[in-house]
Amino acid sequence: MKNNSIVVRILMVIGFFVVASIALRLLGVVLSVGFSLFFKLVIPLAIAYFLVNWLTNRRRSNYR
Repeated sequence: MKNNSIVVRILMVIGFFVVASIALRLLGVVLSVGFSLFFKLVIPLAIAYFLVNWLTNRRRSNYR
């Protein structure tokens, strides 16, 4: 590795922090969208599935 001047090293560190902050911001957006879809879609579908399953099992046991 070449010997860089102190100014170049400072600019490299600043550039690294800028790129890292952009990457973390994108990761935060992806995670928040994933959690919102999970809570808005998957949990209500799971509740509906278990309710329908519970009600149909209850009706079957009454007819036996």
